[in-house]
Amino acid sequence: MLNKFEELKQLCEAEIRSLKHQINMAKAPFFPRWDAKSTIQKAEVKLEKIQELLAKLEALSEQVNPVVTDIKEILGLERHAATKSQNKQ
Repeated sequence: MLNKFEELKQLCEAEIRSLKHQINMAKAPFFPRWDAKSTIQKAEVKLEKIQELLAKLEALSEQVNPVVTDIKEILGLERHAATKSQNKQ
């Protein structure tokens, strides 16, 4: 699950870079586009939403990491205890 968080984070960061590039290109004075204002607004809205969700994902991953670590420790201890009990038999 942590790999999925990291993968989503990387995808979001790539999309953020792409949106910032798209905004900069739409603002460029060299080749003004007739729909530049609309393009910029849509990209900015999408950028803000991605950044909000990325912040939520970070908060969730900070909450999940200790839980995953605890579960791994418990499973490791249970496996170790099960192995010991099997060896005694």
